[in-house]
Amino acid sequence: MQATAHLALSAFAPPFRSVSTSSIKVSDRREFWETNSSFLFGTLRLEQQSREPFDANFEYTNVGDLVFCRLSSFVPHRVIRTDPIARPEGRAFVKAVLQTKGASLIEQNGRATPLRSGEWTIYDAERPYSVTMPRRAELSILLIPRDKVLPRSANLRDLVLRRFPGHRGLGKLIWSLISTTFDQLPEIHSRSSQDVADIVAQMTRLALLDISDERASTNSRDTLRERVKVYISSHLGDPDLSIAQVAGAAHCSKRYLHRIFESENVSISDYILRERLERCRGDLLNPGLMDRSITEIAYSRGFNNSNHFSRCFKRTFGISPRELRVECGGWSVGNPATASASRYARSNG
Repeated sequence: MQATAHLALSAFAPPFRSVSTSSIKVSDRREFWETNSSFLFGTLRLEQQSREPFDANFEYTNVGDLVFCRLSSFVPHRVIRTDPIARPEGRAFVKAVLQTKGASLIEQNGRATPLRSGEWTIYDAERPYSVTMPRRAELSILLIPRDKVLPRSANLRDLVLRRFPGHRGLGKLIWSLISTTFDQLPEIHSRSSQDVADIVAQMTRLALLDISDERASTNSRDTLRERVKVYISSHLGDPDLSIAQVAGAAHCSKRYLHRIFESENVSISDYILRERLERCRGDLLNPGLMDRSITEIAYSRGFNNSNHFSRCFKRTFGISPRELRVECGGWSVGNPATASASRYARSNG
């Protein structure tokens, strides 16, 4: 299966692509599933746990650099990624799993977490794991680049397979956000797909920080910093976004705000500028935004002077916005927002 072609975005997020065993000869289903799910889930070994014919399906698409998947299983089974299988692939992705129906048991790092309907967790796609579904079950799965969800001060091994309730706190917020994104995928335009992906990833990151076992003072500072990043990300289009405004939204002083950003090795003003420039670069490379001028893109990301934008852009990326568009003429590069997901798919093909 050529995963890269399937995971390319058009102007709107594509409909889910499907893989199903329903039309496959019963004796071939196990091999079919192992082969045709590997591009997305990595190399797995399937163990059937009943005499019923294996029957399962999944559908998938991507938004920005995240991959969204819905999986349904109709018979008891277990999938395993062993250490010799997992390590050579070395994928820098984590999986967020929402149990939407039934139950499952996920095991990793010597920890076993049973998930019931309405609960969710994450695990490391790079390390060995197993997932057991003892009866009919449905899962919503989100593949997120590791660097978008793992705080610098946190150890992913300490965070995997913590169970989140989907009915309260940040867990509820994440559940609603991911579920709503799934439902609205056909309406998400490519010009906003990376913004949606960033918000989903950042909120998942906050949820992990919320249950981190780090020392309370450090955890509190990290959590506040990530909340500030989420606020900044959602207000980049506001040309009046200021440190005072951010501090007010975070309910802290400007002095404390500067302090919690010390570990970033960048000032808050420079962080805001960097984020705006990164978003503009993504927009300029997005074939779905060919009809928008460079000035329109700059203004939509909070710049109010096109000359200032061009100078900052060239100083940061070593190329002017106009040169970047000319260099990518014909848009053969595709949508850069899908690059991470495409690399993920190619590494598992």
